[in-house]
Amino acid sequence: MDELYNPLPKLPKNIRQIGERDQIVKLYVEDYVNTYLKRLYPAGGQELRVGLLLGSLELNDGTPYIFIDGALEMENVTEAGRKITFSELDWKKAYQNMEQLFPKRSVQGWFLCGRPGDDLSPLNYWKQHIQYFAGPNKLMYLTNGADGDETIYITSEDGFYKLRGYSIYYERNQMMQDYMVLRKDVKRTEIDTNDKVIEEFRKRMDENKEEATDKHQTTGLLRGLCMAMSVVILAGGIVMFSNYEKMRDMESVIASVIPAKAEQLLIGKQNPEKEGKGESRVVVEEAEGGVYPTTAVNKETMSETMPESTAVAASSQAETEPARETAKSQETQAAVQTEPAGENAAAAPKESQSAGQETAEAVSGSPRIHVVQEGETLYGICIAEYQNVDKLKEICELNGLEDENKIVSGQKLRLP
Repeated sequence: MDELYNPLPKLPKNIRQIGERDQIVKLYVEDYVNTYLKRLYPAGGQELRVGLLLGSLELNDGTPYIFIDGALEMENVTEAGRKITFSELDWKKAYQNMEQLFPKRSVQGWFLCGRPGDDLSPLNYWKQHIQYFAGPNKLMYLTNGADGDETIYITSEDGFYKLRGYSIYYERNQMMQDYMVLRKDVKRTEIDTNDKVIEEFRKRMDENKEEATDKHQTTGLLRGLCMAMSVVILAGGIVMFSNYEKMRDMESVIASVIPAKAEQLLIGKQNPEKEGKGESRVVVEEAEGGVYPTTAVNKETMSETMPESTAVAASSQAETEPARETAKSQETQAAVQTEPAGENAAAAPKESQSAGQETAEAVSGSPRIHVVQEGETLYGICIAEYQNVDKLKEICELNGLEDENKIVSGQKLRLP
């Protein structure tokens, strides 16, 4: 790395001119040094910050070319009232730092950095400049911060004058980089600097950050609510679809239970205007006095189908009629006994017996026969025939059915 610390053998390529070019002295300040000096504000109880300008000087056709590529701050050299005093101890410490941090560089002048707004006059420090930096072409660099003015004064054979302008050049400057890293803990900017633009920018950035955070939280909350509503709607749809399927299954079961005749009966009751279109309609009328219609008289079921008084009368009538028939048959049998014995005599009792059985069946009344059609059920037949299911148990007993749900197409059922 020794080549990085050697004086520049030639003029740098990348240069930025500041002000007018001076015709007597050509000054070139390296960019890191310029940045460091611009940001070197007094901190705490300091009033000034003072240091040495380091570099090299070369002559070309009698014109001095000064290259500044180092700036070394000297601490504890200022006093109250902005007075500056360099002691032997301060110089000793400064030269030790130069050998360590800026080798092969020489002192080309000094710098004084004040607060923004301070009026640094070179006349206040002219005596110190002549005392500590004697000789021609020594620089006095005065600055009041990044936004303040900077002025450079130089001594010559004719006296002490202000330099018109200078150049900033850009080269690899490892020395100044290392020094700035070493001094990074030293405060460069005052706490109470009034930079309204920076403060406003930071304030806006903080507000935008808070607003973005609030929007993110609101978006997350809305996303969660939408997901919850989606789950609820999906569950409700599944339940409704399941209930719809159950209702359809129940409807199909009810439709299979009600036969065609009962369905036509129900349609005729609900829509009387359809009666004239050929659809059947059955009307059951009730008679006064507790008398109900019946189609047969059966001793076993008489108590179930008739009122109690009617059942007693019918029972007594049914018992009287066979007695009369029995008396008639006995008279006929007595008359037949007077005829000669033989085949006619043997046949007479048989004919008399069969006639008595037919008469008994005619009195008791035979059940009606119903042929089961395709799709009919025992419940539907009861509704079609009696408009209720009160006869269901009686039909099962009359036909010997153990299960009212087991009937087949073509089966003949006896109906009371």
